[in-house]
Amino acid sequence: MTTTELKYFLAVYASHSIKKAAQSLYITSQALSKTIKRIEMELDVTLFTRTHEGLLPTHAADQLAKHAHIIINELDNIQSDFSLADANNSIVLTIPTTYGVLDYLHYDFIRQFYIEYPYIKLNLIELPETQIHELLGSNTVELAFLPAPIDFSAYEAHYCFAWKHCTIINRKHPLASKKTIQYTDLDGIPLALRGRSYSVYPTNISRFLKEGVHVNVLLETTSETLIHEFAQTNAGIGISLTFLAQKQRTANTVIREFEDPNCQKEVYLVKNKETTVSNEANCFIAYLNNWLTTC
Repeated sequence: MTTTELKYFLAVYASHSIKKAAQSLYITSQALSKTIKRIEMELDVTLFTRTHEGLLPTHAADQLAKHAHIIINELDNIQSDFSLADANNSIVLTIPTTYGVLDYLHYDFIRQFYIEYPYIKLNLIELPETQIHELLGSNTVELAFLPAPIDFSAYEAHYCFAWKHCTIINRKHPLASKKTIQYTDLDGIPLALRGRSYSVYPTNISRFLKEGVHVNVLLETTSETLIHEFAQTNAGIGISLTFLAQKQRTANTVIREFEDPNCQKEVYLVKNKETTVSNEANCFIAYLNNWLTTC
């Protein structure tokens, strides 16, 4: 599936019509119809149902549209970065990251990198893991920060960080009196956590289910602030990473880690296996390794 095909799909998605979309794209309706069918075959889904009002997008089309917008926007940003780099006689190194990395590295990490490598400009972008895999798979980016589990058959990976998961609990909630939290403590309790577009979601849910916990996810979000507000109002319990939660700690909530010492998020810097990366990427790898040993 190419970006051109994704743009064709989005045109049909917006107009609800093959004919109208084809006219706006200056291609034939037959060619556009074949493109949509090819995407459906590749994904093994139905994207549109035909009604008297036009083509009605399915749930699969809604999901694809979200991903398509992100992918196209990021590719446009990357192209803009290279244009800007040419104008400034510098090179832009784009590195997508799983959530948490940008908050953990801080600006000092980037500032010192620019001191050592003034001709390399970093474009660090936080994305769901599915989009990161797509960018790596298309060789659009050379490096990325990904959480475990890592597909070592596809990637060469270097371990970087490990952050503990924690709960954010209103002080009035009965669980606030506990020093640590067991998975079974959360049975049936409304939860707010990172959504299923991030690998942390199925990982945490799997931990709960193995303990026979009835999981009641009331809020899936990408917003750390919303997770905290959920706990602050005592609507339920938020789940986050300890170092992130501590940054937004409030007077009426407490942070409690899980009793399970393995309840953590491990992050790796990865590149495609058996792929030679640029000198700029190697500079970043060396800089990161040195930073990890001294920080």
